[in-house]
Amino acid sequence: MRQRVSIVKIVDCDFETAVREAIEQAGGFSDLIRSDSRVLVKPNLCKPFPSGSGMVTDARVTEAVTRAVLDCGPASVTIAEGAVVSYDEGSCSTEEVFTVSGTAGVAQRLGVRCVYLNSDVAVPVEVPEPRAMDRVLVARTVLESDVIISVPVLKTHNRTNATIALKNMYGVLPGTEKRAGHMLGINNTLLDLFSVLRPSFAVVDASVAMEGRWRWPEDSRLMGLILAGRDALATDLVGCALMGVDPDSVMYLREMTQWDGEVSGIGDVDVVGESIIAHAECFKPAFEVLLAGFPGVEVVQGPRLCGGCIAELESALRYLKASGYEQAMNGLTIIVGDPEEFDAGDKVAVIGECSADVDNDWPTATGCPPTEEDVIEALCAACGAEPALVMSVRDDARREMWDSTRDLIGR
Repeated sequence: MRQRVSIVKIVDCDFETAVREAIEQAGGFSDLIRSDSRVLVKPNLCKPFPSGSGMVTDARVTEAVTRAVLDCGPASVTIAEGAVVSYDEGSCSTEEVFTVSGTAGVAQRLGVRCVYLNSDVAVPVEVPEPRAMDRVLVARTVLESDVIISVPVLKTHNRTNATIALKNMYGVLPGTEKRAGHMLGINNTLLDLFSVLRPSFAVVDASVAMEGRWRWPEDSRLMGLILAGRDALATDLVGCALMGVDPDSVMYLREMTQWDGEVSGIGDVDVVGESIIAHAECFKPAFEVLLAGFPGVEVVQGPRLCGGCIAELESALRYLKASGYEQAMNGLTIIVGDPEEFDAGDKVAVIGECSADVDNDWPTATGCPPTEEDVIEALCAACGAEPALVMSVRDDARREMWDSTRDLIGR
């Protein structure tokens, strides 16, 4: 199956023209939005940052998309989002993010309503072939929409390697359901979600993108582009190409390209407008930045490394260090992604199903992806740490973070 994705350059800060051109080149809204359609515009508003930062969808993009939707004369239009309800950090107020980003002002000017999905009614949706969750809770406003337009920012991600049109849909999980998805494994949870809910159209804000671990303004990348596509998977593949991210390193993209009826790779995508090669860059991976904080640890990365293992290593390394084992971690070698050749010292841990056939008796966390607890156990066994202590420190830290920002979830 072939899909079309457009890339349009923003000229003289004319977001309106660029967004409309991108939408039309990708096939337009005319046969998607009818007079009885209930349309939901879903920007990426994770934290309270201003438009133009690369952290949130620029309000000018959201406004241009919403205006294009209104021109089709639908029955209703809603701008909806649920801000971050984090796993290893605090939560944010959705109302504050709408205000700081300028999105609340857009809704007021255009006369459309805003819905804060974290406090919306949660509706269970059964997952036919679950990998992590046999049912996912989805905000009722989303399920009552006929057309969903995902309007994300082009960004790398510390647990999935990339977040674009598909990952943006994680915001439709209300409140602490987001946290539950992380606890059960974010990558498999995403695949469960995408098996039952996908956006109808994607318009990607690549005016200012974000690399690394989203330190603003250091990690902001000025690109001046808008992407659009009717197929979110195809759009994400193009977005990855623009960031220099291997889509096979994004677990949910790798798995979805193997599903029946889906594009199998970027070779199945017709890119119109600007070319990928004219704008492709090499974004700094979030995992690379994380490892810089662990100079005594060597991670031997093979070609099959993906966000599945990275997501669980992210927390395991963080809490091993927080538990006072930084010195014990010196000299630790972590084998992940099925590398062909490597030199290993006395402290070795093997992470992930794809590396499980390494011929040795080193501590191993199997599974695709492995659980966070299994990764902690393997790392602790390799460097002589006590896993019960690490998990206790982790649980206490998370409880404190969650409790201190609990009141923000429903705002």
